[in-house]
Order: sequence, then C-alpha cells, then structure tokens
Amino acid sequence: MASTAFAARRRTIRSSREFRLVLVCLLFYLFLSWCSSSFYPRASIQHSEFDSLRRGVPDAVDMRVNEEQSQEVIALGPPHGMDTAEQKTSMPLRLISFNIRYATRRPVLGEQPWSVRCLKLCTQLRFITAGHQSPFVFLQEALYSQINDVQAQLGSSWAHIGRGRGEGETDGEFSPVFYRADVWKCIRSETRWLSPTPEKPSRGWDAALNRIVTMGEFSHRATNTRVVVMSTHFDHIGVIARNNSAKLPIKFAKEWSSGKGAESSAILIGGDFNSTPDEEAYKAMTAPDSGMSDIADLVAESSKDGNHLTYTSFGEPDESPSRIDFLFIREPRTARIETFGVLANSFDDQIRLSDHRAVVADLDIKV
Repeated sequence: MASTAFAARRRTIRSSREFRLVLVCLLFYLFLSWCSSSFYPRASIQHSEFDSLRRGVPDAVDMRVNEEQSQEVIALGPPHGMDTAEQKTSMPLRLISFNIRYATRRPVLGEQPWSVRCLKLCTQLRFITAGHQSPFVFLQEALYSQINDVQAQLGSSWAHIGRGRGEGETDGEFSPVFYRADVWKCIRSETRWLSPTPEKPSRGWDAALNRIVTMGEFSHRATNTRVVVMSTHFDHIGVIARNNSAKLPIKFAKEWSSGKGAESSAILIGGDFNSTPDEEAYKAMTAPDSGMSDIADLVAESSKDGNHLTYTSFGEPDESPSRIDFLFIREPRTARIETFGVLANSFDDQIRLSDHRAVVADLDIKV
C-alpha cells in the first residue's frame, strides 16, 4: 500500500512543471560542458600549429613586412637632407674633356699602342661617368676607329656627335661630344673649322693641320632644360692660328646662346687649346669681353682635386708637361660650379692612358 502511494507520488513529481524545468537546465549545462571540452582544445591545437609554422619561417615573413614598411617610409617624401625646391630648380651636370691621343701606328718612346690603351682609357671613362645621369664627354684626337671603340665600350645608352676634320665625314681626327642619349636629346649639331672659312673643311692661318670645333644643343628629356656644348682642339704649331681660333668658339657661343626657341641654361666649351694661361690664345678665351670664364678659376684652390698640369707627354725627353686643357662656361652664368679636378693618366702599371689627363668638373645648372 505504501509502495503504491510512493509510485503515484513519483509520477506526479515527474509530470510537474518544476521537474521538467530542472531537467531541461541540467541537460543544457551538460551540453555546454561538452562543447567547451571539444572546442577549446581544438582551437589551442590550431593556434599552436600556426605558431610552430610561423616559427619555422620567421625570416621570410619578417623580411616581407620590413620591406613593405620600408617602402612606405620611402614614399613619404624626398630623401633626407635634400631640398625639394632646389631639386626642381637645378640639376647636376658632369663635364669631362680628354685628349685621348690618336691611334698612331708609330708610338713614341714610352707610348703603348691604342690596342693596349683603349680598354684602360674606356674603363676610366665608365668609372667617372657611372652614377652621373647627365655627363658630357669632350674628346680630342679621336680617329674614326677610336670613336667606334669608345662607343662600344660605353654602351648603347650613349651616343655622340661630330665628324672628322678632313674632306670626308670620317677623315682625320674628331673632336666628338659623347652624351647619354637616354637622358638628353640632340636638337642640332654642327662641326665648323677653325679658319677664315669655318663652314667647309679648311686649314686656318699658319696652322699645320685642319682644326675643328664640334657643337651641339641638347634638351633634357625629363625637364626640357637646354644646354649648348662644344669640343675643340687648337693647332699645336701655328701661334697666329691659335690666337685667331680663340675668337671663333666665342663667336659661335654668342650665336648659339639664344638657341632655337628656349634659352640655354648653360653654354660650355672644353678641349685641348694648346695654349698655357700665359699665352695669347688662352688670354683671348678669358678676356673681359669674351664672355667666357675658366671653370677652374671658379673653384677655390683648396677644393680642386688631383693634378694641376693636363699635358704629361709619354715621358719623351724633349717634351715639357703643361696646362693646356680647359673647360669654359659662358657668362653671365646661372650654373653653380661644384667641383673641378685633373685626373691621373697612369697607375701602378705605369701605362699612360694618353699623353693628356682628363679634366673634370661638376655643375648644378638651372632647370
């Protein structure tokens, strides 16, 4: 009787609302406990696996992050220490004048043939123009074969203007101008003779040989800045010829100063003038009314690099070293002269690249 009553009471409790609510809460708690035990270990394992994978390749990941961060920093503005306004108003220009000695078949005492000198000389040209986007190289005494050799050594980004001083385009010595064709566009070029008849092949006054000046006007491809450059070689014998020859580049510079349209930022002349500063030809080039200044005079002596003398010879006993190679700029100048130097033409092996030394100057010209 008592057991029957207890069973009836148990059935009543099970069917009550409170019992069912307690049962549902208990089942829900058990479900949450099961989810927690299943999910968190798996997440922990996945996280651990990711960390271990990442620890296996830290360099690649970090390198990529650092490169991206570095690129972002660089893109923020101009390099440290550079004036943006100055970048827009000026640009660097390197000038080199070098008498490379013609490829003679009868070398003098102490002279190596061009086949030996060529690679050494061209290596120097590449070295002193590398990293300079706007170099102009004025050469003298270059025969046509030497022009081709230098062009091949400098590479396809370079080009040159000029012709031989003889009757034919490739006859005799050149005074060419080499330039970076990927940076500068040649607007016009011309070769004139240092004589009373400069428009045609001719020998002037008491000169022993035909002498020329190669002229070019160039436009900078990125900024449209224009420059006029000239490479020349005065006679080594005729004193009257040298004195009269000095008047012609001055005249031509004045003629080309206005250009064909835009005004030139700088007019520059380089070459072998076969005249020392105490001789008349040099004095004519730098006379007050010439409109020309020797770039070497625009740099303090303490700031000049290298040698003073530009002609060394090959060591022949009857030759005297002297200063006869120059770079000139037409006044009034807007360019700022930064450096000037006369480079070495021989090193440990005692092989002279030429009987002259390269003359080099760096300028900042107006854009």
